[in-house]
Amino acid sequence: MAERRVSTVKRRLALFMLSTALMSASAGASNVRAQDVGAGPVANVPRAISIPAQPLDAALRAFTRQTGWQVGYAAALVSGRGSGTVAGETDPLSALRALLAGSGIEIRVTGARTTSLVAADTIDEAAAAGTTVLEEITVSSSAGGVKLGTESAADTGTTVLDSTQVGIRTSSADANSFLRGLPNVQYQDDTNDEAGVEGQAILNTRPQEVSISGGRTYENNFILNGIGINTVTGTEEPYDTGNRGELSDDDTAYNADRIYGLHSQTVFVPTDFVESATVIDSNASARYGSFQGGVVEYKLMEPATDRLRATASVEYESDSLVQYNLATEDGLNPNEVKEPEFYKKKKAFSVTGPITDNIAVIGQYSVTDAWTNKAKNYIYGDELVESESKNEFYRLQANAETDFGLFKLEGIHTDYYQDFESNNYRALEIDTATQTYAGKLENTYEFEDFSLGGIPLSNVTLTSKVTASKSDALNLGGDDIIRNWKSTYFRSGVRVFETSMLDWCRIDETSTTSTDCREGGMGSERGQGQERYTWSQDLAGDVWNGTFRAGYELGYTQARRWRAADYVNYTYRPAAFYNALWNAGILTFTCNTTEECYAEQFAYTKSVHKAFDIKAQIMQANSYLELDQTFDWLNIRPGIRFDYDDYQGNLNIAPRLVATVTPIEDFSISGGYNRYYDAANLAYAIRDQQPRFITYTRAPSGNVVGDFTSSTTQAYYSFDASDLKTPYTDEFTVGIDLGDWRLRYMHRSSRDQYASTTPTSSSYVLTNGAKGSYDSFTAEYAKELPTAKWNPAESSLLSASITWADRNVSANSYFVDEDDLENRISYNGQSYTKAGFNAVTGNMDIPLRAQFGLTGSFFDERLTLGLSANYNFAYEGVADSGDNEDIDGIQHDIWEDKAFDAVLTVDLAGSYKVASIDEHGLTLNFKVVNLFNELGNGTAENSQPWVIGRTLWLGASAEF
Repeated sequence: MAERRVSTVKRRLALFMLSTALMSASAGASNVRAQDVGAGPVANVPRAISIPAQPLDAALRAFTRQTGWQVGYAAALVSGRGSGTVAGETDPLSALRALLAGSGIEIRVTGARTTSLVAADTIDEAAAAGTTVLEEITVSSSAGGVKLGTESAADTGTTVLDSTQVGIRTSSADANSFLRGLPNVQYQDDTNDEAGVEGQAILNTRPQEVSISGGRTYENNFILNGIGINTVTGTEEPYDTGNRGELSDDDTAYNADRIYGLHSQTVFVPTDFVESATVIDSNASARYGSFQGGVVEYKLMEPATDRLRATASVEYESDSLVQYNLATEDGLNPNEVKEPEFYKKKKAFSVTGPITDNIAVIGQYSVTDAWTNKAKNYIYGDELVESESKNEFYRLQANAETDFGLFKLEGIHTDYYQDFESNNYRALEIDTATQTYAGKLENTYEFEDFSLGGIPLSNVTLTSKVTASKSDALNLGGDDIIRNWKSTYFRSGVRVFETSMLDWCRIDETSTTSTDCREGGMGSERGQGQERYTWSQDLAGDVWNGTFRAGYELGYTQARRWRAADYVNYTYRPAAFYNALWNAGILTFTCNTTEECYAEQFAYTKSVHKAFDIKAQIMQANSYLELDQTFDWLNIRPGIRFDYDDYQGNLNIAPRLVATVTPIEDFSISGGYNRYYDAANLAYAIRDQQPRFITYTRAPSGNVVGDFTSSTTQAYYSFDASDLKTPYTDEFTVGIDLGDWRLRYMHRSSRDQYASTTPTSSSYVLTNGAKGSYDSFTAEYAKELPTAKWNPAESSLLSASITWADRNVSANSYFVDEDDLENRISYNGQSYTKAGFNAVTGNMDIPLRAQFGLTGSFFDERLTLGLSANYNFAYEGVADSGDNEDIDGIQHDIWEDKAFDAVLTVDLAGSYKVASIDEHGLTLNFKVVNLFNELGNGTAENSQPWVIGRTLWLGASAEF
């Protein structure tokens, strides 16, 4: 008998090792999804439950909303199956059995507070092994669609939202906008004095950038179906730091050394396909790394396995559906600027179904088109300039159930472009584009229960995955030459020169100053990109009094930054500019050169930006180990994470620890300490040795023009990032869980943060001289409301939160020199750098904010309504006065105290199913953003005086 047990253990160990080797050769993984709804036990008592027959996945979501129970299941198990019908007074357990009747799926309890759905044959095998399948179950409950935490008591900083909540909370097609109402998420800037809407802002349909728990907008970790979608090549530019980084109609000059349109994410996730979103702002598991802000993990829809299914949806917004408001400080529009015309159209399609007994596929496509126009400067004609953007998302996934587990093969593509044509040039265009291809092969293998070294292990799952991605941010600007012609020239207020060469450039007869007419482009192609490949394995299961998790990842990233061809900028002068020629009555030139010289004017300067192609590589490795154990009233989750890369050569060790005490039911106290290291960043490496532009000059000898000369040699930008420590953040948390309530305090201390010094005008040396801190108090509430006379909704959810936060940073950008003597701020007689100014200087830091959300369904869930509100309490801050002063010979912007008003914004969303036959239906959708037309504290300039207030989106969706 002993020999047989030893033989069985050996076989299981051999299978474990063989499967690991197979996964190393083939890779892959599956997702296990939980329709989690809360954190407070409820009894299995009868209640009114009404769920019509429908796809089982949808029925289970309705079940969790109406009962508050937590149901966990593998996506492939329920996908494509139909449900039974539940109607009338019944207990949740009986209702769940009715939904699963005839499906071949059984119910079992996997832990003290979780239930799972498994195939019936799994139950039979478990019974044969002596495992008890429990009849009566008590599971977690709270808010259908919003879960404060997970099945782990340590996840006190985690919030999970289902697809309904994500859809209701988003302000547009951008999935990130649902983050706006969550605690410890900042996205607003009360100090903005350029809040007026302009064409490029309208066209921009990329995800909203957010700060989480005090981190910078590029310090979060975004994950899409297990694929990292973060930009590791840097989104900030050191060139022309006064520029906002995005193209604007206000600009009359553009920097040829920078890449416009950089974004912290490489894939732009549409709302339509999101199944759930998990946000972690504190107490992150050791499996998550490479961030100092937060983690946002999107899960998309899984393939259906029962039959062919399809969905289609459309949404529309235009200038006729928005309320424009004048937001200048004096409320006037002196330039008589018209309200911008625009439209946004969004379409999404999804097709899914089985192609064999064990293989199912899903294909999805989403596109958002935007259009607007603007008037050209008078001298360039009367035609309107039309601009557009297109944001496309493609996805194809195949799932295969095999004897070696569940395999998933997935490909994702983002194709984004946005037109820009300057109104201050003849035809200068800069198209910003993002093109990303990402894919993965994933496998999940579930082992039978076994013992390892005398330690019994159960429910062990090995997830193996290989990913590949390639992303490029492009600036496509047409011509590689730009010419700044002189159209008119004035002497002593008298126009003495008027061009006869430029028939496309009109003379402004009302002008009393010299005029330039510009034509050309911004270079045929500039770009910044990255290629990334990873291999990872994650092993998880049950051990002792809880669970364990261990894993590793190996990664290789190649980054690139380039300009495809030399770019040249010419500036011209007429003969009337030169006193000697003017006094002699000579009004033309004699050209002794073939380069940009004409009788009436010639190019006196030439700036040459040389082509370049800079590449940098990095190898990375990480591993982690974590236990989650419960000893009666004590839960403890210790973990540790190791990260290494060969760029800086640092081995970073990040401890994670959360302990939770539960003295009585529905009351627990937790405390945590965690360290988070920043992601490896190649921003400096790919900007090092980028050639600086060379300026050539020439002057006429008499009226004879010769060739250009230059007294300088080629110089290069120097970005030294060697021998640095990896920036990190230490986090301390305290939390109290009261079932439907969650109270939290968080303190973060950031050390060894990147800052820079500038030993010369052409070099930047990165240092670890910056630091920061973040403190917050948060109270959150989420609960599914009971059906009653005062609440006619069949299912409804109330969620609310209030957050106080204080953020301090010594350098908001690692391209900012703390010793810089330019761009200084004067406040109360003291001199500060803009980066070091410890106040609200556009760092998305609003002290006290509250959020409220209420959703409900009516008329057999045909009507769904959702209301969300965000309230910023009034506070005392500082703002730019618009005045300047000289301190020790250095110009300073004067900042002064300012009282910021309270701001309330309310959004309303709804849908109504107008037709339904079996599993087919047509639904009308609407969304009102900023219902009460709130302007906020931002102001607008006279050149762009309009601010968009109330906005209406209209749409429809169909299921087949």
